[in-house]
Amino acid sequence: MLRSLRRPSPAAVVACLALAVSLSGVGYAAGVLPKASVGTPQLQDDAVTSRKVKDQSLLAVDFRPGQLPGGPEGPKGDPGPPGPPGLSGHEIVVIENKVTAAYLNAATATCPAGKKVLGGGGQIVSGTTSASDGPFLWRSFPTTTGDGWTVAQARSSRGTWTLRAYAVCASVS
Repeated sequence: MLRSLRRPSPAAVVACLALAVSLSGVGYAAGVLPKASVGTPQLQDDAVTSRKVKDQSLLAVDFRPGQLPGGPEGPKGDPGPPGPPGLSGHEIVVIENKVTAAYLNAATATCPAGKKVLGGGGQIVSGTTSASDGPFLWRSFPTTTGDGWTVAQARSSRGTWTLRAYAVCASVS
């Protein structure tokens, strides 16, 4: 007696097809995707982990500065050329000038022999002053010889005050 096979139901056909696609999905995708079609934009964050990277396959340019440990210290290099001249014997020279005249007065602080002026300044330290008449510091400048600093004050009326000049001096080699 010959028995005929029953035809499969549509649900069984769909289930078998779904099983076949799910079992071959990765192989199918690898065969369909064109070469080099997956790049950085397609990768999700944290998709590539150290387990998925082949050892010794990355280069130093693949890391941010400071991420790689430093190597061993190299051999000592040759001595460099001599440096620029230096300073020594730094000191500040202060001179005070008691002023009793009107108009313009000056005080100059001079460096000791062999030293050059690096900077300077001045101030009015005592005496009669007026907000409208001064005295006021008018100028502050190095001497033309480069060994002192001059400050000048101005006032339109007579008075008595002390003008102080500072010179920052040092030996320059």
